[in-house]
Amino acid sequence: MIQSTSIFSEWINQQIDSDSSFAFSETVRSPSLSKLAKGVFPTRKDEEWKYTPLNDLLTLRPVNYDLGEMDEESIQYLKQAMPESHTIVFVNGEYSDAFSDSPSAIEDQGLSITPLPELEGAALELAEETILNSTLTDDNIFQHIALGLTQNGLFIEVDKNIECQTPIHVLYVSTAHGMTGFTSPVNVIRVAGNSHLKVVEQYASIGEAAVITIPASYVHVEDGANLDYYKISLENAGTNHVCNTIVKVARTGSFKSHQYLLGSNLTRSNLEISFSGPSAEAVLRGVYLGDENQHLDVRTYLDHAHPHCSSDQHFRGILNGHSRGVFNGLVLVREHAQKTDAQQANKNLLLSRDARVDTKPQLEIFADDVKCAHGATVGELDSDALFYLQSRGIDKKEATLMLTRAFAAEVTQEIDIDSLQAYVQEKISASLDEIVIPSV
Repeated sequence: MIQSTSIFSEWINQQIDSDSSFAFSETVRSPSLSKLAKGVFPTRKDEEWKYTPLNDLLTLRPVNYDLGEMDEESIQYLKQAMPESHTIVFVNGEYSDAFSDSPSAIEDQGLSITPLPELEGAALELAEETILNSTLTDDNIFQHIALGLTQNGLFIEVDKNIECQTPIHVLYVSTAHGMTGFTSPVNVIRVAGNSHLKVVEQYASIGEAAVITIPASYVHVEDGANLDYYKISLENAGTNHVCNTIVKVARTGSFKSHQYLLGSNLTRSNLEISFSGPSAEAVLRGVYLGDENQHLDVRTYLDHAHPHCSSDQHFRGILNGHSRGVFNGLVLVREHAQKTDAQQANKNLLLSRDARVDTKPQLEIFADDVKCAHGATVGELDSDALFYLQSRGIDKKEATLMLTRAFAAEVTQEIDIDSLQAYVQEKISASLDEIVIPSV
């Protein structure tokens, strides 16, 4: 890493010195402000960032939004993914009372959802304690931008022994036009013992302006609890999206993550999971789809520190044009983590000879009674399968689309919310329909 005097870092320091009302106390913000003052951004000389250049992002200077209109019709369009859910909406980084369900209406179900600016007392202390007890092996500056500058986000808490029947759908919408915008929401999620919750985060653009999106999420899954956590990224082609998600899973707990990265100019998703007790589980799934000059970077880190834990990762990339995909996954099995079961797979499909994938699945094993495997593939469509479909009267474009949809469906079919599965599959299909070149 090197110290940067970039346009973006200068803007960050201006925000620190502004009169803005920030979400967290000085206890949380101070360590991050110290990091921000140094202005140290990762470069391609840093191992965890070697494939992902930040030069374009660092030349941007966010300004006040030239806001477009946000109406009920636009919100309903975005809600198609989760028509039956508790919906929380942020518009240009601001919590929207008008478009969100009332948090007070669901408190009697053992589930509370509180915007960060409204946190106080014991709830604020618990949210900040969750953050302070979370660590990143890749302690990148973007985490500190989120903690130091955020003015909004959510604290989601589930009591013990609660089966939450209705998922939470959090919508982050940009309506900006003409100018570069900035958002940095922070979410803190705690699921108490033997409870179950589903959360869907959806990022979308209605305006055409570039936006720098730097979210962070801090998640604690307690003994015997289950969290299904979905992220859908559909931001516009000018957006730079860098997120950090830090998860702790306790004894017999389960964390299931799905990521579908279908938009933005640059996406960097950093997901770190640590097991804080035996017999915990993590299941990670994802699809990243790129075209033109998009850059999509997925990093995962699994820390097996206790015995009898399992992790299963399966990510698939589809790249066209001059786009670039990155998968960097590390599984660490510590000395006393016997009976670990860790599986990791990354498969990539190149639709263009100019597209590129860098894939790096890794295992570091210090225990001797484990079941671990990893693998990666990069290739083109099966020519025999393509020929077979064409021989049945299907034109080349449609045959290509069928095979590519099937490639993505190996992952998307595991989405266990029917409306969300249909929505993601439709978005992938629509994106593919635009980028697959018709046969001549």
